[in-house]
Amino acid sequence: MQDHKSLSGRKPAADSVQLDEALPVAVITRPLPYALRMLAFLAVVGIVGALLHEQAYHFFLRNPPLNALILSVLGLGIALSFRAVLSLDPEANWIERFRENDPGLFGDAPTELLGSLAAMLRQPTQRLTLSATGMRSVLDGVDSRLDERRETLRYMIALLIFLGLLGTFWGLL
Repeated sequence: MQDHKSLSGRKPAADSVQLDEALPVAVITRPLPYALRMLAFLAVVGIVGALLHEQAYHFFLRNPPLNALILSVLGLGIALSFRAVLSLDPEANWIERFRENDPGLFGDAPTELLGSLAAMLRQPTQRLTLSATGMRSVLDGVDSRLDERRETLRYMIALLIFLGLLGTFWGLL
């Protein structure tokens, strides 16, 4: 029987399932292309805003405090969106380093999203076995941390809608 290593770099026990080395390995999607797409969209919006700056400035002056609040909430929401996307890069780096069996991986501080998985994989003396329940627990933890990040963005979107409607009705008075 040929000697294979598991994903963590440890040799599997005799009764464990071994993966064929010829199986394709999924590539982690990096967050940078998505951040660049977001930046390109903002550039298009900026160009349209520059073309319509005279009309936008005229409407802005109808209620400067409310419109300044709307623009500042929009700017904060955009910054939080970029932060949310770019904060996934350390997680992707950790997964790539784990796949490459980086010896210094567990010496570094664990990542925020994958901390529980890193703790499970840290014990090199034990054989890595994840039951369906254990895997579901890890995935639920990652999902809940991602949901916490998205909640702030959802709140910002709802706040922008509210402020936009408030501005609309204020302008009708």
